[in-house]
Amino acid sequence: MLSRTASTFFWIARYTERAEYTARLTNVHYHLLLENDDPREHVPIWQWYLDSSGQLSLYEEICGQITTRAVLEFLTVDRRNPNAIVNLIGAARENARGIQDQLSSETWHHINTFYLAWKDYQAESLWASPHQRLLEVQDTCYRLHGIMASTMLHDEGWSFYRLGKDIERAGHTARLLLHPILLHAPRETSALSEFHQSIAILKSASAYEAYRKIYRSVLLPEQIVEFLLLNQYFPRSVRFCARALGQNMERLSEHPLGTISREPARLVGQLAADLDFMTLEEVFEIGLEPLLTEVVERLDRITTAVTHTFFGVVDSGAVQPPGPRRPRRLSHPEPTLHKIKALLSARNQFTYRYESPVTNVRTVMRLAPNQHYGRQRRLDIRWHMEPAADYRHYLDAFGNLVWQMDHLRVEKEITCTVEMRVETEASYGSEGHLVLQGIGPHETDCSVEASEFMRLTSLVDRSDKLSRMAQRLQEKGDTAGDLTEAILHQVHAALRYERDRTHIGTTASEAVTLGAGVCQDFTHVMLAVCRLAELPARYVSGLLPGEGQMHAWVEVLLPIGPDKVLAWVGFDPTHQRRCDERYITVAIGRDYQDIAPTSGYYEGKATSSLEMAVSVTMESHGPAERWSVSQGQAPTPVPSLGEQQQQQ
Repeated sequence: MLSRTASTFFWIARYTERAEYTARLTNVHYHLLLENDDPREHVPIWQWYLDSSGQLSLYEEICGQITTRAVLEFLTVDRRNPNAIVNLIGAARENARGIQDQLSSETWHHINTFYLAWKDYQAESLWASPHQRLLEVQDTCYRLHGIMASTMLHDEGWSFYRLGKDIERAGHTARLLLHPILLHAPRETSALSEFHQSIAILKSASAYEAYRKIYRSVLLPEQIVEFLLLNQYFPRSVRFCARALGQNMERLSEHPLGTISREPARLVGQLAADLDFMTLEEVFEIGLEPLLTEVVERLDRITTAVTHTFFGVVDSGAVQPPGPRRPRRLSHPEPTLHKIKALLSARNQFTYRYESPVTNVRTVMRLAPNQHYGRQRRLDIRWHMEPAADYRHYLDAFGNLVWQMDHLRVEKEITCTVEMRVETEASYGSEGHLVLQGIGPHETDCSVEASEFMRLTSLVDRSDKLSRMAQRLQEKGDTAGDLTEAILHQVHAALRYERDRTHIGTTASEAVTLGAGVCQDFTHVMLAVCRLAELPARYVSGLLPGEGQMHAWVEVLLPIGPDKVLAWVGFDPTHQRRCDERYITVAIGRDYQDIAPTSGYYEGKATSSLEMAVSVTMESHGPAERWSVSQGQAPTPVPSLGEQQQQQ
C-alpha cells in the first residue's frame, strides 16, 4: 500500500473519532449545565475541557470570556477553530476524496453526505436544536464505522484505519480522566454535585451503562478511573485500546521493513504491557495526573513512530520522551543521531508580459540558492532567458544569490526557466523525531547582524492583537525554544490558508485581523510575534515538494545542543512544523520585500503581468551513509515522501 493511502486511512479515523468525541462530550456537559442557572458554575467545566484539549489559548484569542454559548459555537461551527466539528468533518471528507478507489461506494456516499449536511452550518443552525445536531454527529460517526467494517476489505487500509481510531480514542479517554473531580475532591460545595459530574464523565465516554453493569454501588472516582483506564473489556478504556493497537500492529508487521519498522510495535507493546499488569494501587502510588500525562505522551510517540515508519514522514512537533517514571527503571545512553539526506530537483519558470513594447527593462531574480547554505548544497543549475539579456550576478547583504538581467527593449514578453538539483540533510533521534538543528551564523555569507532581525518593518508590523499574543506567550516563562514552538502553534491556529484573500503588500497586522492568508502571511505574522517577544527571526523564501509555488517560512536564532550554540532554526507556520530535509532555502531577509523572487522596473506606459510555475521533486531520500561521499552521488532513487496530515 502507498504511504499516502495508508496515511489517509489513518487520518480519516482520527478526524471522525475526534468529531464524535467532541460532539458527545459537548452534548453531555451542555445538558448538565442546563440544570444550573449560575453562569459562574459553567466556567470551570468548559475551562477544563478547553485546557485539556489544548484549545484554551485559541478560544481566548477568538472569543475572550468563557460562556456556554460561545464555547458550543467554538467547538462546533466556528471555522476559525481547526478542531471544530465542521472542520473535522471537512478534513475527513477531503482525505476520503483522495482515495475513493480504495473505499466502498457506501463509505464514500456516507462521508460525502455527512460533509454536505454540515458544510454550510452556522451558529443559527446549531441553536435551532443543539442536542439534535450533536446527536446527529455521534450517530453518523457510529454508522460510518459500521459501514466501513461491513463493506470494506479488512486489509492493510483497514488496519491503518483501526490504528488511527484506537490512538485517538485512547488519547481522549486519558485526557477525560484528568477531570478535577477525579484528581481531587472539590474544595468547596458546588451546585454541580460530584455525583452529576461523575455521571457526565462516564457519559462522555459512552461508558455509563457499561460501568453500572460492573459497579452496581454508588459512583466512586477510584472506580471510574479503574474502569476507564484498566478495564480489559470496555472498548474505550485505555487498556483495551492499547491491546487493540498491538493486534493491528502485528498485522502490519507481518512483512518487516527492517529494524526501524519494529519501533512502533515496541512502543505499543510497552504501553500495552504496562497497562495489562498495572493495578489501581500502583496508579495512585505513581500519581494519577503524572501517569495520564505520560500515557498521552507515549501515544504521541507512537503516532510519530507510525508516521515515520509507514508513511515516510516525521512529525516535527513530536513530544520528547519523558524521564523515567519509576526509579527502578534502567537508564539509557544518549540516543544516536541518524542523518537523513534528500536529493531534490526544482524547476521554476516565469513570464513577464507587456501590453506594448517597453524599454530599459531590468529584472532582478532571487530564484536559486547560493552554492552552500549550512548542510544544503546546490549540485548543479541551468537557466535560460528569452530574449537574451545582459547578465550579472552578485551576493546581497543577506548572502543571497542575485541575478540582474537588462534588456534595452522588450516587444512582448520575457520568459525565464531555472532548473537545479539540491542536496539537503537533517538529523533525527533514535525514535524518529527531528532534533533541534539549524544554521550557524558563520555558515552563510550573511553580513547583517542578528539585531537587525528584531526590528519591525512595513510588512512585519505591530498591532494590539499581535502584542497581546506575544506578551501572553512570553509571560509563561518558557525557554527560547519552547517559546518559539508555542508561537508556531499559536500562529497556525490564528490563521487559515486561503488564496486570493491577501496580496504581496498585506501586513502582519492585517493578516491576523483577517484570520486568513497564504504562506507569506503566516510567515509575516510569526515574524511579528517573535520580534515582539524579543526573538531574532528572519524571513525565508524557498522551495518545498507539493507546493506548486515558492514557499515561505521563518528562521529563529536559538541556542541548541548541550553547549547552547546559537543557530538559525527553521519553522514552517503554514504546516505547523520545524523544517527538515524536504526544504530548500533560496533566500533570507527581514521580510518579503527584501527577497521577492522576481522584481524590477521598465520604461513605458504598458501594464505588465507575471505568471510563475514551480515544481519540486524528491529524486532520492535515505540515510546519509548510503550516499557516495567521493562522487557526491545519491543512492538508488526511492519513492518520494507523502505529506503528513494536520490538526491532530
